[in-house]
Amino acid sequence: MLEKPIESSELATVQQAIRKSVPKSELEQWTTPQVSRVYRDLTLDWTGILLALFAVAKIQTWWMYGLAFLLVGFSQYALFILGHDALHGSLHPNRVINDSLSKWFIHGPMFMGLEDGRRNHLEHHRYLGTEADPDRYLHSLENKGTRFKFLLFCTGLATFGKTVLKVTPFGKLLNQKSERGVSTNNLELAKKSKTSVVAALAAYCKQRLPVIVMQPLLIMFFVLLGLPLWSYLLLWVAPIYFCVFLPDEIRAFCDHAVLLAPDKLAAPYRLVTFRSSWLEAIIFSPHNMNYHAEHHLWPTIPYYHLPKAHQFVNRRAEVTVRRSYLLFLFKVLNFLPLKSHSLAKSR
Repeated sequence: MLEKPIESSELATVQQAIRKSVPKSELEQWTTPQVSRVYRDLTLDWTGILLALFAVAKIQTWWMYGLAFLLVGFSQYALFILGHDALHGSLHPNRVINDSLSKWFIHGPMFMGLEDGRRNHLEHHRYLGTEADPDRYLHSLENKGTRFKFLLFCTGLATFGKTVLKVTPFGKLLNQKSERGVSTNNLELAKKSKTSVVAALAAYCKQRLPVIVMQPLLIMFFVLLGLPLWSYLLLWVAPIYFCVFLPDEIRAFCDHAVLLAPDKLAAPYRLVTFRSSWLEAIIFSPHNMNYHAEHHLWPTIPYYHLPKAHQFVNRRAEVTVRRSYLLFLFKVLNFLPLKSHSLAKSR
């Protein structure tokens, strides 16, 4: 889709204008929960994992391990996207059930904490298009200004530490210290800092209780299937990096990046949606995550209703519609090395 210039220089103004244009009756339909759909998708995603593990336990060959790795990884990523809905409270209308499903069947099995993930993600929604966005480093072109830096980003190595840290209480603590300019020479502030570290550690352990419980259970399941202990690392831990973390970092970049420099010029144009192939959807955007502009406009719309919202906004000038994640990545490579650019024909 060819890009169309928009008049507003502030993304918040753009979003507000689109939201006001939607009839209330339409919005009510988009936000109506379908709990049976959630349970169905949770079951299917976990079924994919179980089938892969049963298959590799039955046929322990290198090619079956490879197939199982991919099936487990893509199923984990699909679960992770369901967990994204849980961050917004839209996985289930009952908040207790919403959080419990996510903690014990999504975040806990994948070493993640729901509360810190929610804090970070809601701040991303609140500050999208500003320097306060905690995910700005993912969307920015300025820190990927050469092809080497961009390809390094695509390996996940450039962002892994920061991404993991920001969804822990320690990431929040470091941000607070940076904002307040805490000095280690000040005894009183040093004491407060020590107390904050203890509190952050306690919060971390509390939030990771599902992790502490679920990981031994998963290891036990691998053993009961007759699989070697190293298969837990190969078929559970490694796919979380290669099939969840890495595709999600790349997707997050593609869903917000704009071929403009400096970053402040890109701010109004970060509403991006993809209409990609089914194969790309499996790899980068399961459960309708490709409808990302629609999600930012109405964060509480459940994932299964996002295509309806897309029909409403797909022709609006404020929303960029791209066809392929891989094609956009190639466009970025051709755009680099980074210089100051005016609006490109295709953002």
